Amino acid sequence: MPGVHTFYDGCQILQPFADAIGIEIDRTNFVVAMFINLCFAYIYRTRMGPGQVSRQVRTVAPSILGIALCFFCFGRAIKHLLSNALISYVIMYFAPAKHVHKLVFLFAMGYLLFIHFYRFLILTSYYLDITGPIMVAVEKITMIAFNLHDGVVKKESELTPWQKRQQLKKLPSFLEYMSYIFNFQTVLTGPVNFYSDYEKFLDGTHVPLDKSGKPHSPTKVATKKCIEALVYMIIIATLGSTYTPELITRSDYLALPIYKWLFWWFFTIQLIRVTYYFAWVLADAICNLSGFGFNGFDEQGNPQWTLCTSVYPYKVEMAQSFKETLDGWNTLTGEWLRQIAYERAPKNIRTLSTYVLSAVWHGVSVGYYMTFMTGALMTLAGSTFRRCMRWRFVDNPQAKLVYDFVSFWATKVALAYTTYPFVMMNLQPGLFVYQRVFFFVHVSALLILIVLPKVFPPQRKPKTSDGTEQKEKNAELKKDL
Repeated sequence: MPGVHTFYDGCQILQPFADAIGIEIDRTNFVVAMFINLCFAYIYRTRMGPGQVSRQVRTVAPSILGIALCFFCFGRAIKHLLSNALISYVIMYFAPAKHVHKLVFLFAMGYLLFIHFYRFLILTSYYLDITGPIMVAVEKITMIAFNLHDGVVKKESELTPWQKRQQLKKLPSFLEYMSYIFNFQTVLTGPVNFYSDYEKFLDGTHVPLDKSGKPHSPTKVATKKCIEALVYMIIIATLGSTYTPELITRSDYLALPIYKWLFWWFFTIQLIRVTYYFAWVLADAICNLSGFGFNGFDEQGNPQWTLCTSVYPYKVEMAQSFKETLDGWNTLTGEWLRQIAYERAPKNIRTLSTYVLSAVWHGVSVGYYMTFMTGALMTLAGSTFRRCMRWRFVDNPQAKLVYDFVSFWATKVALAYTTYPFVMMNLQPGLFVYQRVFFFVHVSALLILIVLPKVFPPQRKPKTSDGTEQKEKNAELKKDL
C-alpha cells in the first residue's frame, strides 16, 4: 500500500548508532553515505584514472556506487528515481529531435510534481527522502534533452555561447547517461553538472597537465573544503537538534521579550543555512577529490576548482543585498533555471517563467510559495533602495560605511524573514510569525517600492545624443535585478 515507504525506506542497520548520538536515522544514513563517497572519490582519482582503467570502467563505476548509496539511504523509494530517469531516456531515444526537449521536460517535471504532491498528502513531518535526488536528476535530465535539441535542430547562429559549448550532436549511450545521472559525486545532493563537462571528466581531458606533465591536483582545495564541511557538521551536531525553527512558536519562547525572541528567530534560521553549507560544501569536496570540478585558472595562474560549487557561504553571510545573497546560494540550480526558463522563454514572461519553474521544482508546500513571493518582493525593494539611496553615500567614506552597515543588517533581517516559511513548509507557522511582527518587512518593502522613489528619486544622469543615458540606465537595472 502507498505510504511513507513511497518516499523513505532507508536502511535501519545504523539505528542503534543514530539513537546513541541523538540524530535521526535518515540524517545518519545521509552523512555516512557522503563520507563513503569521499573515500571512494580519492580511490577513483588515484586508482581509476585515465590510463589506469578503461573508459568503460570509469563510466560504470560512479553509477554503481551512486545507485547503491541511494538504495542504502532510501530503499524501495529508489523506484521513483529510476523510473523518471529510465523513461526519460526512452523518450529521448524515440522522440523527434524537434520536440524532444519539450516532451522530456513535461514528463520529468510532471513526475516530480506528482511525487511532490503525493508527498505533501502522505507525510506529516520532514526528513531526507527520495524527492531530493529526484530534483537533482530532473535538472540533469532536462539539460540533456535541451542540449540535444540545440545540437541537432538549431543552427549555430541561433545558439548562445553557453548553448554552443553544451550542445549535444547525439544522445549519450545508456551507460554514459546512467553515469551522468547517478554518479556518486552528485546523486544525493547535487550539484547539477552539465553533460559536456562530465564527459570530459570521464575522458580524462577535464583537467590540464601541469609543468611536470601530471593533471593539476585537487587534493589541497578538496581538503580545505572537507575541513570547512566538518566545522559545519560539528555545529549541526551540537546545536542543530536543540535549536530548531519550531522553537520560536513555543509558548516559553513567545513569552520572551521581543528582542530575545527575534534573536532566536535569526539564530535558528542561521543553523538551517549551516545544514545546507555542510551538504553542498562536502559534495563539492567529493567532486574535487574525484578529479571533477576544474574551472580554469585565476589571474595569478592558480587552478580553480569551482565548477561544482553550489554555495559560497562567506558571500551569502556577508551580502549587503538580497540579490548578493542569491548570487552565492545554490548557484548551479540558478544556472539551470536561467538556461531552461529565462533564456528560452518569451521576453515578456522570462522572469515569471523562471519563478514558476523554481516553485514547481521545489514542491507544492504553501511555505515555499510564501518564500518565493516574499523573495521576489525583497529583490525588487532592494534594487529600488540601491538606485535611490546608494549614490547619495558613495562619495563620502564615513557615510558609505553607514550605508554598508545598514544594508548588511537589513539583508540579514530580510533573509531570516523571507526563508522562515520555506523551512517550516506549511502555511500556519510562517503566517503566525509574520502576524506577530505585523508583516513589518513586507510593509517596509512596499513603502520602499512606492514611496522612496518619490521622496528620494534615483540619480538623474545627463542626457546625451547617442543614447548613453539609456544604456547606462539599462545596465544599472540589469545589475540590480
